This record gives sequence, structure tokens and C-alpha cells, in this order.
Amino acid sequence: MPGTLIAIGIIVLVVVIYILSYALNEKTAKPEECEDLECTSCKAADCSHRK
Repeated sequence: MPGTLIAIGIIVLVVVIYILSYALNEKTAKPEECEDLECTSCKAADCSHRK
């Protein structure tokens, strides 16, 4: 039983860290140098960076 509680606690901790880091990353502003990227490094038509 104690091993199960430790495993659940670790999983909850990892999920909370993921959610916090995702939320903080969403609030971070994009650097000015990255606004107008000319992506020509690959030929993938469905790439999310190519518009």
C-alpha cells in the first residue's frame, strides 16, 4: 500500500509540473528575432511552421 501511494504521488507531481511549465511557457513572449521566420529547411507541406 505505501508503494502505491508513493507511485500515485510521483505521477501527480509530474502532472502538476507539466501543467505549470505549460502555463508559464504560454505566458512567455516570443523574442523579436523570431517573428518573421523564413522556413526553407524541409519540404514538409503540412508543417505547422510553414504558412
